[in-house]
Amino acid sequence: MELVFLGTRGDLEKKTRRHRRHSALLIKEVNARVLIDCGADCLGRIEALRPTAIVVTHGHADHAWGLANGAPCTVYATAETWQLLAAYPISKRQIMPERKPIDVCGICFEAFPVEHSILAPAVGYRIAANRRSAFYVPDVVAICDPEAALRGIELYIGDGASVTRPIIRRRGAVCIGHTPIRTQLDWCRAQSVARATFTHCGAQIVGGNGRVLGALVRRLGRERGVEARIAYDGMELSLDELYGKGSVGQQLSHSTRGP
Repeated sequence: MELVFLGTRGDLEKKTRRHRRHSALLIKEVNARVLIDCGADCLGRIEALRPTAIVVTHGHADHAWGLANGAPCTVYATAETWQLLAAYPISKRQIMPERKPIDVCGICFEAFPVEHSILAPAVGYRIAANRRSAFYVPDVVAICDPEAALRGIELYIGDGASVTRPIIRRRGAVCIGHTPIRTQLDWCRAQSVARATFTHCGAQIVGGNGRVLGALVRRLGRERGVEARIAYDGMELSLDELYGKGSVGQQLSHSTRGP
């Protein structure tokens, strides 16, 4: 299973060469090219990516508004997300059930509800193919069943909105926003997840010193027994190569090394 980080920027105006496009992940497995999320900056670009399917985590602009003109393939989203995208001219719609694994072009997806937004309820995806597994959750305050979501996975791909400071607000009993990288690494340690990569980068990472922040994330990971790093646009990972064959950093397919 090959992972290509097409974008790693959150919903903010500032852009850099390393974090230029909204967070989106392309999964390549045999003949499948499954795109997770399709933000507003994907408008007019979807066909060039040649996806065989598109899977959406939630209906916020930086994750779904690239579908405003339709899609060239089947789109999978939860029933709540489809309510937000009801006006989009998407002819091939599939409802993604929660906590029920389904086959998407030969790749197994299981949607796990997460706390992030009231208006645009979000899920994270447990993804498996050819005995490889990962969990993708670009926006998260909390995973509703972290043990089931993370048990046995090889790679956690999480929310990079903040490194150490929570960006969380309360609406009654509900928390919305983003949990920092440090806390997500605690989740990985609790579930024995050995590797973590962070996308959906916020202002701290996009506007900060990449080398300093990259070193900080690696240190936070080492303190918890997790090999951690910040993703960047164009970064490629092969789970087949990662499994038992060295570190994430050693197995980057992209030619540009970074924090």
